[in-house]
Amino acid sequence: MTSNKHYAKKLTGCIQCPQCGSTTQQGFDLDKLHCSHCGTQHFSLGDVPCLFPAGAHHKLIWQHQTATLQYMAHQGLAALQESLSRYDLTNTSRQRLTDIQTANQINLESILTLLQKHGVTPAANEQLGQMNPGDMSEYFDLVFRDWAWDSTEKPNQENASALQRIMQIIAALPEKPKRILVLGAGAGRLSWDIHTRLKPEFTVALDSNPLLLATASELIYNQNPLTFGEFKNFPQINFPVTQNWTLNAVNDSERLRDSWFLMGANVWQLPFTKNAFDLIITPWFIDVNGGDVRDLIGLIHEQLTDNGHWINSGPLLFTRHLPTQLKYTSAEIKEFIELSGFTFNSEAINNAGYLISPLEARFREEQVWTFSAQKKIPSKETIIQTQAWLIMHHLPIPNINFICQDSHPLIDIILEKVDGIRSINDMCYEIAMQIPEGIAVKDVVVTLFGQIISDQAQHE
Repeated sequence: MTSNKHYAKKLTGCIQCPQCGSTTQQGFDLDKLHCSHCGTQHFSLGDVPCLFPAGAHHKLIWQHQTATLQYMAHQGLAALQESLSRYDLTNTSRQRLTDIQTANQINLESILTLLQKHGVTPAANEQLGQMNPGDMSEYFDLVFRDWAWDSTEKPNQENASALQRIMQIIAALPEKPKRILVLGAGAGRLSWDIHTRLKPEFTVALDSNPLLLATASELIYNQNPLTFGEFKNFPQINFPVTQNWTLNAVNDSERLRDSWFLMGANVWQLPFTKNAFDLIITPWFIDVNGGDVRDLIGLIHEQLTDNGHWINSGPLLFTRHLPTQLKYTSAEIKEFIELSGFTFNSEAINNAGYLISPLEARFREEQVWTFSAQKKIPSKETIIQTQAWLIMHHLPIPNINFICQDSHPLIDIILEKVDGIRSINDMCYEIAMQIPEGIAVKDVVVTLFGQIISDQAQHE
C-alpha cells in the first residue's frame, strides 16, 4: 500500500530507509515505500508513510493489537449484555449500563472502521501475543483531549496552554524555524496548531501509535469528522457517565495540510538524514520515550542543523519499567544537554492540568518543564577534558592512546576502531554481533574505556 500524499522536495531529500540508511538518491523510493538497497518494503497507513526498520512486518504488530482490542471490546460488550439481562436492575441502573454499552459499541465500530480505511484489519498473531506488543488504546484519551473536549462553545485551556508555552519560546528565537519535527505527536493537535501559526516549509508529526495517526489523518488530511464515545468507570456526582463526541475536521482553507506531514516511525531509528531539521519539539515525551534520555539527546543533536533548536515541554514521569538509574532529575538532564554541545537557553516550570475531561469532577495536575536548547558543535578539547564522550555516547571518542592491561581479541577490536570519529554508539553497532547473547554491548564498551581511564589516572 503506497501513500498518495505529495511530499515537499526539501523533505523528500531528508528521508532515508530506517533499516539501512539509504536515501532517495541511494535506492530508497518514497513513492513506492521500498528500498532497493536492502530490499525492505515499507507500508502506509492510508496516506501516512510508516517507516520502521522491520518494514511491512511492523504492520503485523498493529493488526495483532487491533485484534486484541476487538476481542477485549467484545468481551466487555458481552459482560454488559449479560448484566442488562438481569431482573434485579432499576431503570436508572439499566439506563447507565445501556449508555456505557452504546458508547463502547460506537468506539468499537468507529475504531475498526477508521483503521480498516487506513489499511489495518484485525489479525491475531500467536507469537506476537506471547511478546505482549502493548495496548493500542493506551493513549486514546489524547484523541478526546485534542479534538473532542475543545470547542468554540467550551474551549479547553489544556490545548491552548500547551501551545502558548511553546510559542512563547519560539517567539524569542533569532530566526523563524522552517523545518520542524515533533516527536511523539500523538493525535496531532499541538503539531497542527504550531504549524498553522508558523507556516514553515514543512512540519513532520511523528508517532508510533496507529490509532492516533489514523485519527489525525482523517481529521486533517481527509477532512472527515469522527464519532467516538467516552465513558467513565467511576461515576462523578452531577456529571454524565457517558458522552458521544463528534470530532470535527480542522478548518484548513489555506491548505496548510499540504506542508504538514504525519509519519509512523520508531524514534530510536528515525528515517531522516542528519541535520534535517532546525527545530525539534518533544511534547510530553522525554520521560516516556522507552530509552535513556542521554541517547535521546544525542539523537536530537544529530537530527538538528547547526544552531538549530530543541524545545521540550512536559513532566518527568518516567515509566515504572525504566530502571531507577535512568530516571534523571532536571539537573542531570541539563548537564547532559550541555555536555552534548547544546547551549541551554531558557526554562520555565508550570503546574498544568492534564487530560481534564468534562465528564470528571476531579482532575490531574502535572509539573511541566519547558525549556529551549540550541545546538552547538562541542570542541574536541571540551570532549576530551570533560570525558563527555564517555557519558554522552553519540560524541566521538578522542583519538588518543588507550592502553589496556588485559589482552583479549574483542578488546583489541574495540581499541582498533578508535579513530576520533566513531562514538560509543557507533562501536556498539559495529561489534553487536560479536557480543554473547544476554550481555549489553554498551555496558561492555563503556566499562572497557572507563576502566582504561581509571587505570591511567592511577598511574599519573
